[in-house]
Amino acid sequence: KGIGDAIDIDKTGVSRLLSGHRALKMREGLKIAEYLGVSAPFGLAEDEAAFAPASKPPLAPVYRAAPGIDGAMATFRIFRAERPADFKPRAAHFSSAANVFGFYVQDEMMAPRFKPGELVFVDPARPIAPGDDVLFISNRKAPDGERALIGELAAATAAQFRCFQHGKKGDLRLSAKTWSAAPILKGY
Repeated sequence: KGIGDAIDIDKTGVSRLLSGHRALKMREGLKIAEYLGVSAPFGLAEDEAAFAPASKPPLAPVYRAAPGIDGAMATFRIFRAERPADFKPRAAHFSSAANVFGFYVQDEMMAPRFKPGELVFVDPARPIAPGDDVLFISNRKAPDGERALIGELAAATAAQFRCFQHGKKGDLRLSAKTWSAAPILKGY
């Protein structure tokens, strides 16, 4: 109420200001600083642009994925060579990551951690560590999409990845020459 009185707006105007639905004017920022008994932050009086609402988070592409089985491994296909099927806002904690992309989980191999139809995002530029949930993508190009699977990384060497899937018994061993790994981003 005090801030509203200081800048001559009602409580709903203050709520809209705090939630980012209303732009703060330069003169209002100076009055708020005076009301709070603090000096105006550096750059406060330079221009109105300093008080523009925050921009929307960047979007991440969501690629089409299709189920499939390759021998003993339950894999699916990701179609990153095609245009994205959708775009979704990135979570704030990975909004600046350039390579982030998403897809919908295709099978129950990692249930209950990931359920079929759940949207997950990965960042191929981030390093992986044992215990991470990882998207493994085959380096062998195929016309019907990139072969992929989700697993929890147990160990990684220069020669191979060892992982397991909660929906299968035993572990999988994937050659590091023919598979790449990208961590699944948490907390989206």
